[in-house]
Order: sequence, then C-alpha cells, then structure tokens
Amino acid sequence: MADIKKVFGQHLRKYRLRKGYSQEKLAELIGLGSKSISPIECGHRFLAIDKLEKLCEILEVEPFQLFLTNEQSREIADDLQRERVLSRLNTCNRQELKLLCDILTQFLGR
Repeated sequence: MADIKKVFGQHLRKYRLRKGYSQEKLAELIGLGSKSISPIECGHRFLAIDKLEKLCEILEVEPFQLFLTNEQSREIADDLQRERVLSRLNTCNRQELKLLCDILTQFLGR
C-alpha cells in the first residue's frame, strides 16, 4: 500500500503547479505559514480537515483526487474516457454507428 501522505503530497504539488501557485502563495491562500506546504508535499506533514476543504476549493479539485495512487488515477481517467465515448455513441444515428464499427474493426483488427 502506498504511503498516503506521500501520495497526497505528490498530488498537492501537481495541482499547485497546474494553478501556477508558489508554495508560499498557496499557504497564504489556505491560511497557513509560508513554509508549511513543503513538508506536506514531501509527505512529512498533513493538513487539518478545514484546511483540506479550503485547499480543494482553491485548487478546484475534489478531495479524493489528492489521495489516489497513480494507478487509481489512470483507472478513473480510463473510465471517464469510456463514458465520453459511450455518451457520444448514444447520439449517433444508424449510419454513423455502422461507419464507426467499420473504423473500429479496421483499427483494432477485431
């Protein structure tokens, strides 16, 4: 099992960088000391629940996203892709479905 604090820290860093925040700026927005993000990202410390809620609001992520292992993240991304494909397929008419089936057969060889 993965070290949950390390997994959390890795995701925190990833989402922080996506938003373009420095560690100091994120700490300020959450209401923490300027040096508090680094030990969290390194997996040495953790956040209080009220700070976690604020963090998720600022980074625009759901809390569970910060706790997923890379494999779990890939599985969820795959599931979302499948849902998008199925949603698009549900809007296709018969002719479009036949064309897509022919394309998939050629592409996948099945």
